[in-house]
Amino acid sequence: MENIQVDANPTKEFFISMLTRDIPLNRSILDLIDNSVDAACASGNIDDKEIHLTIGSDTFEIWDNCGGFDIETATKYAFRFGRDTKDVRNTPNSVGQFGVGMKRTLFKLGNSFSVKSIFSEGAFKLDVDVDEWLNQNKKDWGFELTEQNKEVGEVEGTFIKVTDLFPSVIEQFQDNEFLRLFKEEVAIAYFKRINQGLKVLINGQEVRQFDITIKQSDDLGAIYLEDEFKGVKITVRAGVDKQDYHSGGWYIVCNGRLVESAEQSSKSLWGTNSIPKYHDRLAFFRGVVEFKATNSSSLPWTTTKTGVDVDSEIYRYANKLMIRAIEPILKFLNQREAERKQAGDNRLDDNQRLLEMSIQNAETVSIYQALTEVQDEFIRPDKVEARAALVGTITYQVDIERLNQVKDIVGASSASEAGKLTFDYYFDYECS
Repeated sequence: MENIQVDANPTKEFFISMLTRDIPLNRSILDLIDNSVDAACASGNIDDKEIHLTIGSDTFEIWDNCGGFDIETATKYAFRFGRDTKDVRNTPNSVGQFGVGMKRTLFKLGNSFSVKSIFSEGAFKLDVDVDEWLNQNKKDWGFELTEQNKEVGEVEGTFIKVTDLFPSVIEQFQDNEFLRLFKEEVAIAYFKRINQGLKVLINGQEVRQFDITIKQSDDLGAIYLEDEFKGVKITVRAGVDKQDYHSGGWYIVCNGRLVESAEQSSKSLWGTNSIPKYHDRLAFFRGVVEFKATNSSSLPWTTTKTGVDVDSEIYRYANKLMIRAIEPILKFLNQREAERKQAGDNRLDDNQRLLEMSIQNAETVSIYQALTEVQDEFIRPDKVEARAALVGTITYQVDIERLNQVKDIVGASSASEAGKLTFDYYFDYECS
């Protein structure tokens, strides 16, 4: 019997379709921004760095002044489809860790792309016509870099241009709602770096600043916990801010990149572990869980960096800190709600609503500025003991015909008024 060799090599078309099919367009562009952010952070001086995106109907461009990347990085990492583990080059505390981001985005956008990098020792350029690349020898997966001279005074950075965009990409780029939501997503995803001075501009317009804020005063504080587990530093900050259903919840950050915003599901423990389901009365709560690791593959995020991996051992360890942080704040918010009801029943004067006043009178500050040292006690005012109830409620059901007859006799316009009048009648004649 003759042994027959089966060709199990993937085709380029199949590989590219699998690479690009499961990530939305907006999220894939974030991968390119991740690379620029990593370069900006690696430079050690982020406040003079800029990332520019041009999103047009026929062209996409992104360029930065963040230092570029060298030829070795390009050939061994950036443009390789998979690599030996011995070739892995880790950028400490990076966010662009999965190695597929740039390639995936370029192939998702269009049929032609150009990448130019200007770095400290030189420069190179790579031009790819995707159709030509697909049609060349099926075993030849390589790209061709052209080494270039670095001009005096030339800005060190990465310059990417994609043309011959796919129809689906053009359709989204021409949609004003897509651009509006994308700008918001960029502002939130990179809020820490933008607040540190990094500038991101989309079609010439600077992305707005976003921050997570809490209320702080001498009477109202926040919780700040720290720990480390398997090489990952974990910090948990929590407090209260103005009541806002859509802004309340947990924010989860990995190496400076926000991966979960205002998380309000069981993913961040709401409705589990004796923590109630998120609802409007708890919409004062703000919490940030932050993970920092030199080796970013240790971080508890998904491969698209748009969610937390709830099965991660690191994240499950962080859950313990999250519970410690949220429990005293939930107690405070529950007592605030009881205080509100007691004031409505005239059992508390308005000036005795100390919990509510502590929120209203506190200053709004960034959650990162609120505490710079570990604080495991939630500072808050004590709740005033309410007066005994001055009124009570009686509730019972009676036959509707009998009720209507009584209403006619006593001249009541409602069931509650009839009940009050009949109670007064009974009290006057039987109890006086």
